[in-house]
Amino acid sequence: MSIEFCDMDFSSFYNAHIEAIRDAEFPGLGDQTYVDHAGTTLYARSQLEAYHNDLMRHVYGNPHSGSASSQLTTDTIEQIRYRVLQFFNTTSKEYTVIFTSGCTQALKLVAETFDFSGIETEKEDGGKILFKNRGDNYCFCDSDSKTADSTVKKDESCKNVGYFYYLCDNHTSAQGMRELIVKRAENVIPLNVSDVFKTCISHPVNPSVNCNNLFVYPAQSNYSGQKFPLEWIEQIQNSQLKCQQNTGGCWYVLLDAAAYASTSHLDLTHNKPDFVTVSFYKIFGHPTGLGALLVKNDSRHVLKKEYFGGGTVSVSSAQENFHIFRDDISERFEDGTLPFLDIIALRYGIMTVYKLSGGMEKISQHTFCIAQFFYKNLQQLHHSNGRLLAEIYTGSDFKERNRQGAIINFNLIRFNGDYIGFAEVDKMAQLHNIHLRTGCFCNIGACQKYLNISTEQLKSNFQEGHVCGDDKDLINGKPTGSVRISFGYMSTLTDAVKCLQFIIECFLQGSNPLPLIIQQAEDIVRKSLVEKTTIDTAKQLPNKLGYKDLIVGTTVVTETKPVADVVKQCGEKRLLTNIFIYPIKSCAAFEVKDWVIGNKGLLYDREWMIVSDSGVTISQKREPRLCLLKPFIDLQEQKLYLNFPDMPQFILSLEKSNKTYTGQICTNKVCGDKVETFDCGEEASDWVSLALGRSGCRLLRHKTEDSRKCKLKDTVSESKAGNEISLANESQFLLLSRESVKALVKKIQEDNDQIRGEKQESELLETTTLGEENLISRFRANLVIGGGFKFEEDNWSNINIGSNKMVSQGGCSRCQMICLDQTTASRSKEPLKTLASWRGRKVPFGIHVRMESLSETQNILTVGDTVTLI
Repeated sequence: MSIEFCDMDFSSFYNAHIEAIRDAEFPGLGDQTYVDHAGTTLYARSQLEAYHNDLMRHVYGNPHSGSASSQLTTDTIEQIRYRVLQFFNTTSKEYTVIFTSGCTQALKLVAETFDFSGIETEKEDGGKILFKNRGDNYCFCDSDSKTADSTVKKDESCKNVGYFYYLCDNHTSAQGMRELIVKRAENVIPLNVSDVFKTCISHPVNPSVNCNNLFVYPAQSNYSGQKFPLEWIEQIQNSQLKCQQNTGGCWYVLLDAAAYASTSHLDLTHNKPDFVTVSFYKIFGHPTGLGALLVKNDSRHVLKKEYFGGGTVSVSSAQENFHIFRDDISERFEDGTLPFLDIIALRYGIMTVYKLSGGMEKISQHTFCIAQFFYKNLQQLHHSNGRLLAEIYTGSDFKERNRQGAIINFNLIRFNGDYIGFAEVDKMAQLHNIHLRTGCFCNIGACQKYLNISTEQLKSNFQEGHVCGDDKDLINGKPTGSVRISFGYMSTLTDAVKCLQFIIECFLQGSNPLPLIIQQAEDIVRKSLVEKTTIDTAKQLPNKLGYKDLIVGTTVVTETKPVADVVKQCGEKRLLTNIFIYPIKSCAAFEVKDWVIGNKGLLYDREWMIVSDSGVTISQKREPRLCLLKPFIDLQEQKLYLNFPDMPQFILSLEKSNKTYTGQICTNKVCGDKVETFDCGEEASDWVSLALGRSGCRLLRHKTEDSRKCKLKDTVSESKAGNEISLANESQFLLLSRESVKALVKKIQEDNDQIRGEKQESELLETTTLGEENLISRFRANLVIGGGFKFEEDNWSNINIGSNKMVSQGGCSRCQMICLDQTTASRSKEPLKTLASWRGRKVPFGIHVRMESLSETQNILTVGDTVTLI
C-alpha cells in the first residue's frame, strides 16, 4: 500500500525525541553534520557502554575450545543468531544465519558456491540429498550417515547452462559475482529495471532442462535510494517475469539488503528470498567488519562448498583427499574462528536501535520525513535566471516510503548551466563540517544510467586518467559522479537545514529562500513536540536547534612578522623570500635563511609524523593544535627541539643509530602509500600525548632506506619522474608566489566590502585579519617567491633557484587545511571560500616542484636567491 505524507503526517512521523537525546548519545557529532548514513550509520554512547560493560563482566573464550568460557561464547553466538533472525521477523525454522565479514563476502560466498548445473547425487534408498563437489569426493548434506552407496543422476546437457541475472543498479560487489559465475553458467545477463518486465531473452534454452538459475537485485539502490519491488521475489521464484520466458530450470533470488536494511524493516515473513546479504555497521554503526548471509533452509542444497577451513568439517584426512562437512549449514560455511566479540556487540546494536528509535519501522518513517523535506526544498532552488540549481537522480517523486529510501543523489549546476564538480562540492562541505559522499558509490550501473555514461565513455574516461574513487569529477564538462546525502535514525531536520544552507550559501546565485526553509523546519519540530508530550525537554528544544547560528565565523588573530629585507627588492625581479621546513608532518613550520637539499627535498622536511593510539596518522584536519607544536633543528648540535605552549621543551637526537632509537619498526600509510617508520620511544610518546591531550600518541620517524616515489607528472613532459619523497603528501617542494597571495588578500577584501552588510561581526573580523603573512603560513609552502606576476607560476615548467634546477609538477589542489590559522589553531571559512569561487573546482594555489638532479657538491637554497624561468 502506498504511503503518502501530508503535512499532518510529516510532523507525527518525525521522531522529535532524537533532538532531546542526540547530544548525550552521539557526543562525537558536536557541531558536525553527518549525512553519509548509507556509508555507515553512527554508534551510540549507551550502545558502546553496554557492550564494554559486558566484556568487563565476562570471559569469552574461543568457541572452538571446550572450556566454560568457550561454551559461554558458543551459547551467546547462538542467542545472537536468534536475535538477528528475530530482527528480520523470521525464525531458524525458515532461515539460517551465516556470519561473514560483510555484505561483500556474503555475495562472494554465493557466487563461489551456487550450483548452476542441477547435478544431484541421491541415495539409492531415496534418503536425504547428497551433493558432489567438482573433485572426486562426495560430501553429505544434512545426513546423519557418514558413508553411503550412491548413484549419480546427471543430465549432461545441464553443464554450463544456468542463467545468472543481475540488476545493473547493483553494488559493485554484486556485479563482481559475474566473474566467478561466468565460468560455470552459460548465460550472464545484466538487466535494467525496465528489462525485468519488458525484455525477453533472445536465446532461450530447453525449458525441460533441470538447471538452477540465480537472480540478484538490491532491495534498495545505494545510489539513488530507489526501492525495488519485493514482490519480484516470489514472481522470479515462480518464473513469472517476462525476462524469464523459456529459461527453464529452478530460479533462486539473492536479495542484497545492505542499503535497504539500514533504515527500513525487512520482513522475511512476507517476502522470502532464497538468500539475503546484510552489513551490520550500516544498521547499528558498530561493529564494523561483520555481516551475514541469510540462507533459506529450503534452498541451502544449491550452495556447494569446496574449500573447508577450521571448524567446518566433521572429519578430514591430511593424507587422503577425504572430508565430510558439518551438518549445520552455518558451521559448514563459517571458516575458521568467528569474530565472536564483534558478534556479541550485535546484541547491543539491536537493543540500542529499539531503545532510541522504537524500531526499524519508525526509523523508516523518521528518515523518510527528513529526506523528503530535503528533496522538496532542494528541488525548488533556482538561480535568479530561473535555472535549477540541482539535477536530482531518483526513480521516485519522494511521495511513497515503500518506493524511496532516505537517500538523495544529485549534482549542482552553475548559473550559466555548467555542472559543478562533486570534488568542489565535497571540499566546500568539509569547510562547513558536513560529512557527505561523492563519486559513484560503488554502483557504476546506476551512475551510468543517471549520468548517461556509456561503456565507451567509461573506457574513454579511464584513458583520461579517471579511476573509481578519485576526484576527477568533470571530463569535457560532464560529471563522472555525483553527490549523495543520506540520513539515519539519529539524523534531525537540523542536519537537512544545514545542508541546504551550505548549498545555498556556496552555490546559489541571486536568490535566498533560506528563511522560509528554516521556518518550515521549526514549524515541523514545534508541531512534533506538541504531539509528543512525553518529551521533557520540549520547551527548550526549539532554542537548542539554533537554526539562526548554523554558520558562525571564527575570530582570527594575525601574527605580525617582520618582512624579510629581500622582499623589498622584489619587483619584476623574482627572488626567494622564505624557506620553511616542517620537520614533523602537519606541525608548525621552522623558518631558515639557508638550508641543504637532500634526495627527498629539504633536509629533515616531513621526516617525522605523529600517529594516534590506533596507528592512524594525525593531521591538522583532526587535531588543529598540531600547528602549535613548533620544532626547531640545530644542525651543529644535531638536535631536534620540540616546543608547545605551557610545556617543557623536549629534545631528540637527529642521529639514526640503533643506540639512539630502540623503538619498534612500524608500517603506516601516507596518502595511500605504505611507509616504513620507527618509533621514537616512550618519552617522546608521553610528551606528545600530554601536549595534545590525547593518550596513546606516538612520534614516528621515516626510515632513511624507505623509498617512497612521487606520483605527480612533470608539467612539460607529462611523465612521472618517480623521484623520492619524504612523508610529504605529494612532492619534494611546495612553492608559493607572494604576488598571488597579495592578489588573494585583495580579492577577499573586495568580496568582503561588497557583502559587508550581510556578514556577522565575527566574520568581518575574520576577513580583516587575513593579511599576507598570515595567508602564507596557512598555505604551508616550503619555498616562497617574491616578484613577477600573480598566478604566473601556474604556467611554469622549469625554473632555477640560485644554482638549483627545478621542475614544475603542476598546481596544488587545496582543501580545508588552509582555513586553519597557524598561529592560533582557530578555524575560519576563508581563504578556501574565496578560492573555490575564484580559482575553479580544483582550488589550485601554489605549485609542486622537484629537483631536476642533485649536484655532486652540496645543494643549498638561500633566501635572496634569484629565481629564473627556463
